[in-house]
Amino acid sequence: MILYSENQLDDAWHYDCKIRSSLGAAWISRGQYERLFVNYMQCLAEGDEFIKLDIHIPDIFLNTIGDRIELEPDEEVH
Repeated sequence: MILYSENQLDDAWHYDCKIRSSLGAAWISRGQYERLFVNYMQCLAEGDEFIKLDIHIPDIFLNTIGDRIELEPDEEVH
């Protein structure tokens, strides 16, 4: 499972837009970016390191793939 907030996705999309602008490339819609982002992150999480999609993702996201989130079990309420 890949967890991210809408703000994190917005930050990643803005990063992609900035890189595209610096390269003189056209921006893609946020919705299209989200679909590619989710696909890319899921493939990487499953161990497919050779997938190449035409998007730019900040290193902070790529460096956290495989991190575990430890959740505390809900305490029983009496």
